[in-house]
Amino acid sequence: MTFRFRTVTAALAALALSTVGLSGCANSRETLTISASATPHAEILSYVQDSGQLKNARISVRTISGEVDPNQLLESGDVTANFFQHKPYLDDWQRQHRTDNLVIVASTHLEPMALYSHKYKAIADIPAGSTIAVPKDPTNYARALYVLQTAGLLTMKQPAAQANLSTITEADIATNPKGLTFVELDRPQLPRTLDDPQVAASVINSNYAIEAGLNPAKDGLVIESTTDNPYANILVTTTAKQNDPGIKELAAALESRQTADWIKQKYGDAIVPVHESAK
Repeated sequence: MTFRFRTVTAALAALALSTVGLSGCANSRETLTISASATPHAEILSYVQDSGQLKNARISVRTISGEVDPNQLLESGDVTANFFQHKPYLDDWQRQHRTDNLVIVASTHLEPMALYSHKYKAIADIPAGSTIAVPKDPTNYARALYVLQTAGLLTMKQPAAQANLSTITEADIATNPKGLTFVELDRPQLPRTLDDPQVAASVINSNYAIEAGLNPAKDGLVIESTTDNPYANILVTTTAKQNDPGIKELAAALESRQTADWIKQKYGDAIVPVHESAK
């Protein structure tokens, strides 16, 4: 689906964004409007605001909900930046939309993807011919297949580091010994599939898993490795805004050691800061 919103009013009406102003800043400060996932992205932004790390900027967060395309909203100029995605997702989005106008200005944390089941306590218990729920967007679909490879449920023809993650399909599966089938769903719908009698297990992005009360490190049957993991969550803005002083200040705060320590304290091993030795 392509979105063509060019005004704040139209975008908000069509995309159903909820706006949360983060308080504690003088009106003279530059306001950065950020579209962000509720968990953990908006929570991290709220911490950064309240931590006092921002001296010359304040944040207004528009929490992503419904049929929202945050990158289209950013490219249209309705927000200053967004905070919800990883680089492979951004690269695929820009390729599909034939643009290179969006740029990464900070990376903050990893949300390790995991395989969950309410029906089976061990991977070995998943029966032959089972249905596994996976994300439908190309890069997270590919990511899910590699999680299933880590679980020993299938093997892929190429290592993830050598594969084009935006074009992976079932044809890239080398072996599927249990004859698993896959149902592709929008990421927010995946936690609900755990109670679906026709779904044996689900590969769920950790932000949605956490919102559903799951801890990937404790509740997952298998969890994605964080070593050489390309899926760090990123702050993205436009080329026109990348040198904006407020954006630079926010980027530095998101990558600070102070924020990394807070992420570890808040989320434990469910979310991993990428700047363990940050400044």
